Amino acid sequence: MAEHRQLNIYLLRHGECEGGEIIRGRSDVALSDEGRAQMWRSWRAISSALEQLPSQPERLALLSSPAQRCQAFAAELKADMPDYFPAPLQQHDWLWELDFGDWDGMKVASVYQQHSEAAEAFWRDPVVNTPPGGESLPAFRSRVLDGWQTMVQRWLAREANSSEGSGLQDSGSKGSVSGDSGSSASADAALILTHSGVIRLLLAEILLPGQMPPAAVFNALELPYAAWVRITLYASRDASGESDQEWQCFSKLHWPQ
Repeated sequence: MAEHRQLNIYLLRHGECEGGEIIRGRSDVALSDEGRAQMWRSWRAISSALEQLPSQPERLALLSSPAQRCQAFAAELKADMPDYFPAPLQQHDWLWELDFGDWDGMKVASVYQQHSEAAEAFWRDPVVNTPPGGESLPAFRSRVLDGWQTMVQRWLAREANSSEGSGLQDSGSKGSVSGDSGSSASADAALILTHSGVIRLLLAEILLPGQMPPAAVFNALELPYAAWVRITLYASRDASGESDQEWQCFSKLHWPQ
């Protein structure tokens, strides 16, 4: 007999940031006032979408990149809505943006002025061209997908075997930053606050599973500040097998908002 689960995961990009047109990557900059307002507008849209689900979740797990442009809003959201997000807020290193190396923190115009050839090559095809001193796209992809798959498998296993916890405290966690660390809550939906590059990689993996994403995913897809997307995971495993048997997942993408 097969065991089935359905999970809804909402990916939310951070809003506009302070510092102007810079290469952010690992630069830890804060949201601007407008960026914070953008994220609240997106959250209201997500909460409205949640109400339209056939089986409306009463609570969500909450995850975030450690970058303050993500986690500060996540902490604010949890503090304002503790009943919606009863489990501790989790920060995960795999949700960080691509490391742009020497370009991190530089103005975009300065990158083109000082590194014109390398910049043109990177934006033309980031799959094979890496920023000087930065993270290659294959390494970025491995980091994100390994974290994603670990999160999903542990979530499914935890939810299948126990009614306690969100099941999302995977090995990449930085620990709880708000709320009672002893809280327990079951959740079959999650909100993840992260970055453009992470979202693009996950979209590419759903559309082209197992393949290196084409350059167009990064240079031809508009993903504005505070954009969000829903991914529905349909998971199954043989219920008569071992309890640690891996779940097989099929993902459905609901186009970015």
